[in-house]
Amino acid sequence: TMPENMIQHVAILPRFALGWLIKIQWASARKWFSKADEITAPTRRAADFFERSTGLPNVHAISCGIRAADYVADFSPRTQNIVTFLGRLDEEKHIEDLLVAVTKLDPALDVQVQIVGDGDVRRQLEAKARELGIADRTTFTGKVSYNELRAALTRSTVFGMPSRAELQSIATMEALASGLPVVAANAMALPHLVHPGENGYLFEPGDVDAFAGYLEQILKASPAELTRLKKGALKTVEPHDIERTLDTFEALYRGEQVTDPVTESITTPE
Repeated sequence: TMPENMIQHVAILPRFALGWLIKIQWASARKWFSKADEITAPTRRAADFFERSTGLPNVHAISCGIRAADYVADFSPRTQNIVTFLGRLDEEKHIEDLLVAVTKLDPALDVQVQIVGDGDVRRQLEAKARELGIADRTTFTGKVSYNELRAALTRSTVFGMPSRAELQSIATMEALASGLPVVAANAMALPHLVHPGENGYLFEPGDVDAFAGYLEQILKASPAELTRLKKGALKTVEPHDIERTLDTFEALYRGEQVTDPVTESITTPE
């Protein structure tokens, strides 16, 4: 995690003190991580961020990895439009942006919303859905089994990830492995996974109108276009196979020189 993610839990402190606290935490990270033989982060962007924040060099970028074969993509004609978020329901995820974006979609799409997961702000999000008038078509599943999680992704049409502090986003990889186009914030590591026009789209953090526009573009896509995006999603997640991750870590544990796996490319949204 990043110290910045923890600010919400110490909100009673004045802003100048929060900056001081973040510096103290990064200094502590430098102290402890300097004792390690090797340091890894799940993406190159996360590794670069860690190097800048601590001054420690040579951080490896190695994907957390998922077993993509465990997820199922559905290429059959869709009968409903489901927008899904998966993850912890915490303030840093900015899930309220997704709820607001859904209110801006064409009513004719009759969009259903799945919020899969649980966390500190679930009650606030449920209240927000009621305030926005979409509670009747928003499902908060709470914690679910892995089978239920995979089924929820398979039946979805598009995945929304408005978080601005993802060091990799396993949830996004799970969505891609389920053949879902993704609309995500152009922040931290998400551009490594979401390639505009290939497997989804990126919007600038906080730009809810753009978020809604890209969601609607996918929801209104022709069957051929949706299939193209779904295939792009599956292709993106291939390099993140768990076996490649395990091989690389085992080589590190043996003290071998390793070349970080190439799993990422960054494209700039149009």
